[in-house]
Amino acid sequence: MSKIDVSKDIIVVDKMEAGELELRKVFEETTTRNVQAILVHANETRKLLRELEEKVKNLDNLVRSKDEVIETLKKQISNIQQKLYRDGSE
Repeated sequence: MSKIDVSKDIIVVDKMEAGELELRKVFEETTTRNVQAILVHANETRKLLRELEEKVKNLDNLVRSKDEVIETLKKQISNIQQKLYRDGSE
């Protein structure tokens, strides 16, 4: 009977398993960093969106306010024109 030396095979298998574990560890760390970066980006985007929504709301209010001023000025001009034409035709 011949004796089979499996100790070298076991060492090779152990090294392969260690390599696989190291790859898995690197993969998990990379995935964790990517997920954290995504969360940071999502939160920053959400914050920026809220700021922009507030600016749009303020601009909308400003436009409405200016529209009211314009309408008031149009009425005043109309009254002046009516008085001018009325007094001019007499």
